[in-house]
Amino acid sequence: MKLNYQVAIERLAADSADKKVLELLSAIKGFQISELTSLSAKQLLVIADKLEISEASLRMALSRQTKQGKLIRENGKYSLAKSRKPFVLPRFWLDMQQRSANWDGEWLLVNQLQHKFSPTIMRRLNNKADLLGFKSFPSLGWLRPNNLVDLREETLFHFHSVVEEPQFLTCCLTDIDEASIGLFTQSWPLDKLNQFYHKAYELIFRESELLETLSDKDILIRSFAIGRLVVEYLSKDPWLPEDLIDLPARTRLFEQTVEYYQKITPLWLNVMIQE
Repeated sequence: MKLNYQVAIERLAADSADKKVLELLSAIKGFQISELTSLSAKQLLVIADKLEISEASLRMALSRQTKQGKLIRENGKYSLAKSRKPFVLPRFWLDMQQRSANWDGEWLLVNQLQHKFSPTIMRRLNNKADLLGFKSFPSLGWLRPNNLVDLREETLFHFHSVVEEPQFLTCCLTDIDEASIGLFTQSWPLDKLNQFYHKAYELIFRESELLETLSDKDILIRSFAIGRLVVEYLSKDPWLPEDLIDLPARTRLFEQTVEYYQKITPLWLNVMIQE
C-alpha cells in the first residue's frame, strides 16, 4: 500500500476539477460551523488559485455540476445538493466514529428473496454493499457485523435507491458457530485495513510535524492533497468492530487526523471567508 505525499500530489494533479469542487464543498462540513455551509464562486476561485486549479476549469465544473443537480446555487453561493432523505452523501469520516456501537457478536444479513436481478442491477447493489462494508456470501446474501447505529435503515435506503420495490429481507444472526465466524471474517482484508491505520497515522503525524516549516500555500496544497487521499480510504473503511481489527491503531489515526485538522482549520477558514 503506497500512502505518501508523492502519491497524494500525483492523484491531485490527475483528478478532475469536478471532483475537487465536490470535495471542497464536502470538506467544509468538517469545520462544523453552522454558517459555513456554502461558498461563493469568488471564494472558490481564491481557494482554487491557492491549489493551482485554473479559473476556467473551476467555472466549468461549477456550471456543469449545477446543471447536473449535484450543486445548488443560491444567493450567489454554491453548496452540495440538499435532500431531506438520510444517508444521501457518502459516509463522513467524523460521523462514523459517533455511530459506532458496542458489538455483541450480532451480524446483519441482507437477502434478495430469490429475486433474479439483471447483471447491471447486481453490480449496482454490490457497489452499495461495498460502500456499507458488506461481503457477499453465495446462497446467503450480504453480511457484515451489526455494530453501527442505524445500519439497517442506511442499508435499505441505499439498496432501495437501486431497486425501488422492497425485495430484500434483513435479519440479525446470532449464536453462530466458530467455523462460520472464521469463514465470514476471512472475507475482509483485515491485514490491509490495519496496515492502512498505521501508515495513514504515520503520514498525518509527519505532516503535522512539518506545519511550522511550511508556507501557507504549501500547507493548503499538502493538506488538501493528503487529506482527500486519506479520507478516500476512510470513506471506504467497513468500520469493523474491535474484535476483528486493531482498534487502538484506528483510534490513534482518528485522533491524529482530528488534531491535524484542528491545526490547519484557521488557515483554511482565512482563505474561505474571503469575499
